[in-house]
Order: sequence, then structure tokens, then C-alpha cells
Amino acid sequence: MKTNMLSRVADGMFWLDRYMERTHGMLLTLNTFYILSFDKEMNDSLGYKPLLEYYTDLSPEKINAIQYDTNFVLKYIVCDNQNHNSVKNLIIKARENARGSQDKITKELWEHINSLYHFVNSPDLPKALESSKALKIVTKLNKDFLLYNGILQVTMPRGLGWCFSGIGKHIERCLQTITMTQAYFAPISYNLEGTEDLLYWRRLLLSLSGYEMYLKSYSNIPHNRKVVQQVIFNRDFAHSVIYTLDLISISLNYLFKDNDLSEARTLNNQFGRLKSYLEYTDYHNLSNHQLEEVLNHTKAQLNQFSIDFSKLFFSYT
Repeated sequence: MKTNMLSRVADGMFWLDRYMERTHGMLLTLNTFYILSFDKEMNDSLGYKPLLEYYTDLSPEKINAIQYDTNFVLKYIVCDNQNHNSVKNLIIKARENARGSQDKITKELWEHINSLYHFVNSPDLPKALESSKALKIVTKLNKDFLLYNGILQVTMPRGLGWCFSGIGKHIERCLQTITMTQAYFAPISYNLEGTEDLLYWRRLLLSLSGYEMYLKSYSNIPHNRKVVQQVIFNRDFAHSVIYTLDLISISLNYLFKDNDLSEARTLNNQFGRLKSYLEYTDYHNLSNHQLEEVLNHTKAQLNQFSIDFSKLFFSYT
């Protein structure tokens, strides 16, 4: 697929922001679960399980054994060299992609990625995570990723590089939202009419930066259905499935605006069908079975789109 950008550079931009978004989502979830672990009054049946199931390749047996072990989870998620999805390893991968795309990213963005890289590679970090400094470290990392997104938004030119990085970022964010939503609906058999209270949904909403918005939206809809409305169908919520698909669509339209190749049309139509499937789902009358189907179908189709997009633009075989 020919663009005015080398496929190697486009690939680097795509994966830079995909890795950074994955790390940010993981840190948000870790921060949420870590802070709530101090609340001994809360009946927590899942512990760190949703975090470990999505972001690691640990066996179910290992996850069950350590799902309440805060010290292990903190070190494994933040700086374990053996965990290929640890914050440390993801930032190393992101920095490698940033280095290969240095002429397309701003100096401010590169410097910020570099400072993150040096922080997570500090030899004192594992020991510090076992001490009273742990909360301060996790909070700092979360703020650093908010700052990264701010620098990206304010300094990056809106060209091809912006489109590739945006598509990578929002594919990752969309998959995170779907998977974390599944982690809380699967244990209750996707019951939209259930009576789970706000405490049950608080972890999911905080992990997606949506708790405050949820509390401010007055509604007499039961929590289970209202949560679905926000995290999947609300176009005003930055982590919702439909919002992220809208942003991918905008970037795709920019990439394809002067392209008449049949492969481009095929890919555009493929994404259009994926997005339309969700847009024309009537969430007011959604059944439990339909909710499970919508999440599974959208996730499978988005993963397939990501593979096909990469093959077309980055010459993957």
C-alpha cells in the first residue's frame, strides 16, 4: 500500500501509540485496583484478576494463586523483565518505535518518552515498589501518561503520522474497553437487569476514567444497563467503544481520501460494517445474549481489521 510515508515509519507510529495506550490502560487499572485494595470494608471477589487475565499471559492457576497478592502484582506489572507486557517492557518497545520515527514525532514527545524510559529502568524501582513509595510511583506513572497524551495532542502535526498513531491508539483503547467490560459482565452472565450496586461497577468505571462522568449523569436506568450505555454507546465518553471507532474512522478517511485502490475500498468497507453493526444496535432494548454477542463480535472484527490494516500498510506477511 503506497502512502507518502515509508511503511517502516508508519508501522513505528502505529505501534508507538498502541504500546503507550496499552501501558496507560494497564496503569489506570493497576492504580484503581491498588487504591481499592486498601478498603478492607469492600467485598472484593475479583482482586487483581481482570488486570492479570487481560494484560499478562500467566496461567489461570497462577492468576488464582496471586490475584490478591499486591506486592507480587505491583512488581510483575510495573518492572518484571520476564513479563513482556510489563510497563517497563512496553515503554522499551514504544521508545524503539519512537526512535525509528524520530523525524515524524516532536522533540517534546521524544524527550518525554525518554524520561519515562529512564524512570522505569532505574535499578531502585523494584525495591521501591515493595516500600511505602509504591503508591507514589504508580501515581507518578499515571500522571506521566496523562502528560504524554497532552504533549501528543498539543505538539504533533496532523498528517499521516498522526493518523497512523491515532489508529493504533484507538484500536488498543477500544479492545481494552471491551475486554474490561467483559471481565465484569461475564461473572454475572451479562445480566442487564441485575441488581449489582455501584460498588461492583466502580472498579470498571475507574479503570476507564469514567467514574466521575457516570456519577454526574442522572438517570433512573438500573446500573447494569446504564454502565453499558456509557462504556459502549456514549459518544461523549472518551473511552467508549463507539467514540474510539469514530476516531479510527476519521483517520481512515484521511488515509483513503485520494486512494482508489480496491484494497483500500475493501478495508474501508470492512471497517464500515464493523462500526455500523454497533451503531445500529438498539441498546435500549438490548438483551443479555445480544450484549455478549455485540462485545464478542466487535472485538473479533476489530482484531481482524487490525491484522488486515497492518498487512495493507506495513507489508506484513
